[in-house]
Amino acid sequence: MSTTIKDLRAEPLDLPLKEPFVIATGRKDAASNVLVRVELADGTIGWGEVSATPYTSGDTQATAIAALDHLRPVVIGKDVRSWRSLLAETRRHLRFQAGAHSGLEIAVFDAFGKATGVPLWQLFGGVKAAVETDLTLSLGTPEETGTAAGRAVRDGFRKIKIKVGMGVAIDIARVIAVRAAAPQCELALDANQAFTPKQAVELAHRVAAEGIELSLLEQPVRRDDLAGMRHVREHCGVPVGADESVFSPEDAIRVVREGAADVINIKVAKAGLAGALDIASVARAANVDLMIGCMMESKIGLAASVHLACGLGCFTHCDLDSIYLLRPFACEGGFTLRGAEFSVEGITGGTGITYEPH
Repeated sequence: MSTTIKDLRAEPLDLPLKEPFVIATGRKDAASNVLVRVELADGTIGWGEVSATPYTSGDTQATAIAALDHLRPVVIGKDVRSWRSLLAETRRHLRFQAGAHSGLEIAVFDAFGKATGVPLWQLFGGVKAAVETDLTLSLGTPEETGTAAGRAVRDGFRKIKIKVGMGVAIDIARVIAVRAAAPQCELALDANQAFTPKQAVELAHRVAAEGIELSLLEQPVRRDDLAGMRHVREHCGVPVGADESVFSPEDAIRVVREGAADVINIKVAKAGLAGALDIASVARAANVDLMIGCMMESKIGLAASVHLACGLGCFTHCDLDSIYLLRPFACEGGFTLRGAEFSVEGITGGTGITYEPH
């Protein structure tokens, strides 16, 4: 049958950053990703990508490739039109390895969409054909952060997310510098688990005392401290987002049950596309807002998140900025980029990604 999987391949995809990117859990100078290739019997190629993040998801480039090699015999001969049962089977065969599963799922969905002539944003709901992203500023001095914010404004960004976790006092100075450089921009903070609940509340209150409004305080405390998250949410006066606390639909249910967040950040790199759809359903049923984020994906992996964001059309926060942080990468399709806006108009099947590895 033409839509059965003929082969699955994974290989290293090493991508340099324009400049070092620093957050509370570490520094990144390059992205050691994995390119995933699913080939169908009719010659259709589906492309996926693993954004390996040892300190977040536990994946490395080597373990992701090993996991995908392990799954090759599981997927060969399966029909991509039955993607739900196919992907459930791969997860039964191999637990964890979130990045590897995500890369495989992106490639399977891409192959499915290309083979059937359905662009993924329409498969996911077709709500809108474009989304606007913010730009994330990494850790640095107040002067460095302010300069980066000014650059973001000149590049057309209207929303800025500031990485925090350097200590309340210096983070306050950095937020003030960003507000001075970007007086009209919407501002959000992302702590990547850096604070205690008390510190997170203090930070939010001190920012408010400066007359600066925040749209979000993302993952202020340790990922497993849902009681601490709830404390911050109840006392900080800013919407609280859960990122590292949610890898799966089951995690989303726990966050909702504990009242730990106002917003759940879906990252395809963590949850995969099938899991992302389920997390979105949990959040929407519970009247919890949704954010869509990314790791350090190139256009290959990021396209899947852009299509998901457009297809569902329900994300109040959009943080799909990895392509601005990586050096230019030769890859066609996926989306059209205009300043801070991604458009999927004109994509005829899957994510639309075409790539010729060198």
